Amino acid sequence: MRDEWKSAAIENYRISYKGLWQNMFQQIHSKDYDHHMWLLGPSSYIFSTNGLRWGIDIQFRFPWIADSLGDLLAEDLSKLDVIMLTHEHSDHLDYSLLSLLRDAPVKWLIPAFFNREKLLETGLPSHRITWVEPGRIYEFEGLSVKAFNSLHFRPNNGSGVPEMGYMIDTGRINALFPVDVRDYDASKMPEFEQIDCLFTHVWLGDANALNLPCEPFLTRICDFSIALNPKRIYLTHLYEIGRPITDMWTYTHAGLVADGLLARNPALDILVPRIGRAYSLLT
Repeated sequence: MRDEWKSAAIENYRISYKGLWQNMFQQIHSKDYDHHMWLLGPSSYIFSTNGLRWGIDIQFRFPWIADSLGDLLAEDLSKLDVIMLTHEHSDHLDYSLLSLLRDAPVKWLIPAFFNREKLLETGLPSHRITWVEPGRIYEFEGLSVKAFNSLHFRPNNGSGVPEMGYMIDTGRINALFPVDVRDYDASKMPEFEQIDCLFTHVWLGDANALNLPCEPFLTRICDFSIALNPKRIYLTHLYEIGRPITDMWTYTHAGLVADGLLARNPALDILVPRIGRAYSLLT
């Protein structure tokens, strides 16, 4: 990654994001896109499964991205049925967006360890919030959500924040979201009988993005992902334009991870989604 490439990525957001957004929300309401996923941002997702529209960690790192959408932002997000949150880092949580959606008929799954006082200041009504506990299963029509404590704390110094991961069962596929993993020890994960889709957030060490091939983290993330035995892996958490280039993961890093994964399992299905495009969840 070079500074000029980052600048080009930011300019591309300014020019094209509204058009991408309009296309995504047109598709999500089409029957032709059942069991599909779209990236709104590097690790911000929306889904259509069994007629249910749901999202995970919807946020905008820069206010001008949200501002560029105008009334479309609240209008489209208000049509989602469920939004799940995972942890309180700013690239996953946007309090201003929560406030914007305070009157929307959206159901919220929010980890119980969140700062409730700060969250309720957004005006979200408490009757629309389910406070999520690890080990519990939350049911919606056509969707079963199992919550678990994920691995955001670094093993070397303990830094990090609490984080909720989710195992999603749609009746047709099981999709696993460990989210931002910093401790690549698969033995600390719950046991799952089957994982059709694993969403792996690329992270290869603090301030390590320019130190290719980013070892030992490259080996660790590949070993962690393979140990979970998924049928398909989506590599996300790329091009976070709010980060310095020493901490920004790109398609170069995703390629390194894909190479490492394929060396371990040549038959593995690997996708590197791009913002605005539709991707099937069916394997």
